[in-house]
Amino acid sequence: MDEDTINQEHSGAGKGTSPVIVVLDHYPFLVLGLLLFGAFTTSSAAPLAGLYVVEGLGQAPWKLSLVAVVQVCVTLLVNRSFGRAIDRGVPVKFLLITSILCFGTGMIILGLFQVYWVYLSIVSILLGIGSGALSVMYSFGRLFAEQTNRDVIKFNSFLRMQTSLGWMVGPAASLSFYGVYGFALTYYVIAGLAVVWFVVCLLTIPASFKTHHPNSLKVGQKVPLNIGLLQACVPVFFIGAANVVFLSAMPLYFSIELGLMASSAGFALTVKCFVEVIVIYFCASLIKRIGERKGMLLAAILGVIFFGLIYHATRLSDVLVLGVLDGIYYGIFAGISMTFVQNFAPEQPGVATSYYVSTLFVGGLVGNLLTGLVASAFDFQTTVLMACAFAFVGSLVLIVMRDAKPNMVQPRAS
Repeated sequence: MDEDTINQEHSGAGKGTSPVIVVLDHYPFLVLGLLLFGAFTTSSAAPLAGLYVVEGLGQAPWKLSLVAVVQVCVTLLVNRSFGRAIDRGVPVKFLLITSILCFGTGMIILGLFQVYWVYLSIVSILLGIGSGALSVMYSFGRLFAEQTNRDVIKFNSFLRMQTSLGWMVGPAASLSFYGVYGFALTYYVIAGLAVVWFVVCLLTIPASFKTHHPNSLKVGQKVPLNIGLLQACVPVFFIGAANVVFLSAMPLYFSIELGLMASSAGFALTVKCFVEVIVIYFCASLIKRIGERKGMLLAAILGVIFFGLIYHATRLSDVLVLGVLDGIYYGIFAGISMTFVQNFAPEQPGVATSYYVSTLFVGGLVGNLLTGLVASAFDFQTTVLMACAFAFVGSLVLIVMRDAKPNMVQPRAS
């Protein structure tokens, strides 16, 4: 992904644009770099949560669920508030630095006070606010693309790629560092990354940058009920939850029930992520050929096929080959889903993006909870069937629902 590719199909920022936006218009990789570094920083903390509660604090595994529920609930409220604030004209920079500061503070507290109740009552709230950064960054990217006359679909794909790239590196790096230096120092290092993220945010995002949709949501005005937007989130929930269910069960399913070596899940995930990033890159072309809804339907159907096949896998070679299909279906979903949802509220990108990100968080929470319940009642292989059922329901919803109305979708840059 070079600068010429990112710059293509746009005609530049308009007159009266701030000098910083003019610079970003010429160097859009700075916008993508901000999201990439943020994804790397936040993803570094994600795999440590379970280890920290169970091994670091010596607590029962179910107590991790309490932390997850609190954090997700706070994230949903924050995404809702931030999305409305963006559409009411609140500068994006203020919202993003608030999230970054809360995330960094949470990391410092985890390093200083290794007490479960501090984690549950204070840190989980701070990290919930910190998770709002993803929705804000996606909204900023969408608004930036529109204000600089870029192809919104293509730029959304580039944004989603940064998240995938960050998650490819962050968790592995933090786990490796933790294995050598322990929890406290690892959390301090992540807090240091948050400081760098904060500085990059200050230098990159203009202080006055805000929505260019006049009166899309006035101060004090209630968000109108958008049935189409809610419907668009339903397949995102089911397909996203299917992915989380499988990822949660995969390590134990592969090692315990299939008898594969412990590293097999890591190899499969590497294959998936590599293919996923490549597929996301080409999603803009796919959308232009078949449209967002049909692209989502294709992802759901491929997901059903993947889960059906992986259910019958027996060897490491099966797992690795099917990892390619896993990356294809989820890459299509990741590359299209945000644009798919935003098209149902193009003049309120803050609200639409907050709905999208919140749906992914809820899907993740439900997926994790159901994985434990089903695996306890049956086995981890059965959870694969549940993931297949989720993807199937998502495909049914996409078949019966309609595309966003033409007047809902803004013209794409040519």
